[in-house]
Amino acid sequence: MVEVVSADAGAKIDYRILLVILFGVIGFQLYLNALLDEADVENSIIVVSVISQLATAVAALVVSKRYWGTHVFGKSYLALSLAFFCVLIGEITYNVYLFVFEIDPYPSIADLFFFLLYPFSFVHLVFNIKFFNPQVKISDKVWVIALAAAITLLYSYYSFSEMGVSFDSLYGMIFVAGASAITSLAILGTKVLWKIPLGKAWFLLMIGIMLGTIGDVWYQYLEISESYDTSHVVNLFWYASYWVIVYSLYKHGKIF
Repeated sequence: MVEVVSADAGAKIDYRILLVILFGVIGFQLYLNALLDEADVENSIIVVSVISQLATAVAALVVSKRYWGTHVFGKSYLALSLAFFCVLIGEITYNVYLFVFEIDPYPSIADLFFFLLYPFSFVHLVFNIKFFNPQVKISDKVWVIALAAAITLLYSYYSFSEMGVSFDSLYGMIFVAGASAITSLAILGTKVLWKIPLGKAWFLLMIGIMLGTIGDVWYQYLEISESYDTSHVVNLFWYASYWVIVYSLYKHGKIF
């Protein structure tokens, strides 16, 4: 049986950990810039990406297993775990296309797994929001939809300005819409849960998702402008996203 501990237990955010994550991802980028062998750069990126994605997926799975008997946490965190396992599969598939088959992995089947991050994350977020706030206000629904639409439209404006209406710009819009949707829901979730101990963990989850969204939107723009490479600084947003989410999952376990 899962016991709920006091409201103060583990509720505070240790900002030193966030600084470690920040300096860690910056330090990794500086390390990549110092490498002279391109193969060493690529191998380092693959290792760090896979470890980060696997750590996030496993952390969510551990939370799911711990709370499997509860009404919502078990299934919702399983969905979050599946989201990042899909990202992991997408990462591996992407690199197989790129380095084994020597085929441009954009677009490819890897994108399907990357995209699955959004519906699984959506399930996780909606389950928790509905559990803690069964009757979401109409005003909240309006700004959630408006924020997601604004992010998508902003991307569309810049992508259409760059390339006009094209397959790449429309294709990228699908991913941007997914990323903006889960970002809006994460903000709503933080608003709903802020006054309970779980609010701090959700704040961290929101920050992690927002960092991932910045990375996703920037990546799509880089792809349509053909300026992305595997060592691009945009990767830092993804790495930071994974580890902030891992920290949020750790906080979840400390609070409940």
